[in-house]
Amino acid sequence: MRSLILSRVLVISEKPTAAKRIAEALDDNGAPKEIKRGKASYFECNNGQDILLIVYALGHLFELKQTVKGWKYPRLDVEWVPKYEVVKKATQTKPIINLIKYLSKDIDYFIIATDYDIEGSLIGYLTLKYACKTDPKNAQRMVFSNLTKNELQNSYENIRPHLDFPLVDAGWFRHEIDWIYGINFTRALTLAIKNTVGWFKIISTGRVQGPTLAFVAERDQEINLHVPIPFWRILTEGKYKDQMLELEYSKKRIEIENEAISIVKSLQNAEGHVKGINKSVTTHSPPAPFNLSGLQSEAYRHFGYKPSRTLAIAQKLYLEALISYPRTNSQKIPESIDTREILTNLGKIRTYKKLTDELLGKKKLVPVQGKKTDPAHPAIHPTGNKPEKITQSERKLYDLIVRRFLSLFADKSKKESIRADIISNDHLFYLRGLRILEQGWIKFYNPYSKSDVREIPPLAENDIIDIVHIECDTRFSPPPPFYNPSSLLKVLENANLGTKATRAGIVDSLKSRGYTLNDRFELSTLGYTTFETLQQYMPLMLSSEFTRQLEEDMEAIQTKNQDRESALAHARKDLLELLNRFQEQEEEIGNALVAGLQRFWKEKQELGICPKCNEGKLIVIRSPKTGKRFVGCSNYKEKKCDQTFPLPQKGEIHPLDKKCEYCGYQMFSVVSPRRKWETCVNWTKCPGRVDEIQALEEQRTKSRQREEKSS
Repeated sequence: MRSLILSRVLVISEKPTAAKRIAEALDDNGAPKEIKRGKASYFECNNGQDILLIVYALGHLFELKQTVKGWKYPRLDVEWVPKYEVVKKATQTKPIINLIKYLSKDIDYFIIATDYDIEGSLIGYLTLKYACKTDPKNAQRMVFSNLTKNELQNSYENIRPHLDFPLVDAGWFRHEIDWIYGINFTRALTLAIKNTVGWFKIISTGRVQGPTLAFVAERDQEINLHVPIPFWRILTEGKYKDQMLELEYSKKRIEIENEAISIVKSLQNAEGHVKGINKSVTTHSPPAPFNLSGLQSEAYRHFGYKPSRTLAIAQKLYLEALISYPRTNSQKIPESIDTREILTNLGKIRTYKKLTDELLGKKKLVPVQGKKTDPAHPAIHPTGNKPEKITQSERKLYDLIVRRFLSLFADKSKKESIRADIISNDHLFYLRGLRILEQGWIKFYNPYSKSDVREIPPLAENDIIDIVHIECDTRFSPPPPFYNPSSLLKVLENANLGTKATRAGIVDSLKSRGYTLNDRFELSTLGYTTFETLQQYMPLMLSSEFTRQLEEDMEAIQTKNQDRESALAHARKDLLELLNRFQEQEEEIGNALVAGLQRFWKEKQELGICPKCNEGKLIVIRSPKTGKRFVGCSNYKEKKCDQTFPLPQKGEIHPLDKKCEYCGYQMFSVVSPRRKWETCVNWTKCPGRVDEIQALEEQRTKSRQREEKSS
């Protein structure tokens, strides 16, 4: 790669695992030395005439910080500083920065080997500029989509002569915009409350979080304002040669009840005659290769994994060199990828051997391609490496990725749809069937392909079907569904808000900020208050169009159609105008937020009227001595009433608007990461909750046993 003169090369990766894999791939003997220096370490290896020192950046080593002190707004001027100066918990970054500074003193070449995306490019640039104290223009770039030995060696042999500076500028722009908008919006809302009543309660919003809250609030309003409209359906069972059949009435909805009743009466104990049979054969191509959002959607559907969890697991699989880079928009497998070799290696895993043998027997291996592209990385696919020690969650996601990949090379599936038209007393019914003629790709994607087979008996025209049961069922038009983590992520993607890497965190933040109550994204009082206040006084903070413009600016920077400084200047100008309008209405905004906070705290703390004194209210109290929570009467402090009840110590407490059916006490729900359950204030003595207490004790015992076993 270089001249015969011995060179010292510093290679900067993004994570410790990646650094180790790069070192093992590039060392001539595959056995690099790990050298510890203080609390950090690096790898040293020999590659031809070069000595390579591979260090890791541990993600972002530098963060933005305001240049002027004070918890005020507006704050628009920022600078890059070591992360440990901004984030108290980031103490582990200090020895790494010091190590990189030390190693950079005697280096001939610098190589960036971080993830090839906006974030990775910015991490590499900042590390060069502020830790290595070298000009990033002189550094070289390794580009790879997986951490296998061949890929890393090929990346090193075909190293790029310089960094991708448009990616760096786009990353810089995103970080600075997210910082100034998030910090200033959050401080404005928080100080509006503090300056109004003196309370300090952080109310958070941001450039993308605001529009996301608006999507959820608007859906929540649609659901609450929905007026159910009744309609009736005819439910019918028929019998043919001792086989029960579910018949479908030709009119799916009947708007008038008397009409539905009349139909039922006219068909009691009637016979149906098969008038005709219609058959059609359709073929179905395999689904497209996975990009990140597609993988997140399927993982939620099959395993219930939140998008953020799927991304974390996929990142772990990538670092273990089991899959390609997961943060990609691409749905394409390029020809440069040796898919036959990947299939051959997957065949060494017993679970997939029969499937890969069948595919490798084909003359041509041409994968199905999707529509979406990504200039940096291909669609997510397995590398062919065999998993060694991975968790059950990782194994599930890995299996999903492998089977999706296998299905890409399989034939189309072929299905036959059958519809029998049945006439009875001038009423038309359908009997529908579906059978798979050729499985094709379905066999390779099982158990993740939908199974919609419906078998029906062989029928001929004029066959008789007895109607043995018929009734009209009252239904109501349903409201739109609540969002779930997967569907909300899809909304953000379609609206072009956030990035493939940030959307999952934005979705999770709504719950962590207290704006939603559960995974169905029902708004809390705090969420409604924040939304309604911003909607009334500062609608631009909720505007997806306003935020989308910033996303388009970032894309323009990435494609060299706009420079970073002019885009930042324009964004700062818009933000300053917005904050000036906010300050003019600060008191009104503060009062609106305070009123909502009072309702929010009241709903979270009050559990009905005290049954002992009938004057005070039962509220959730936390002991200042033990830290444990319990329910006590609001007259407890004045020593007018000593009524108390114990509370479960784990999980969030949410009062419910109903009474216990056994003892009449107020009900509440307990929501924890593992489960949600409902009980009453009198739960430890309630006569109807003996089994509940026993189950809780068993759970505690098992938990203690696990802790003892692990220790």
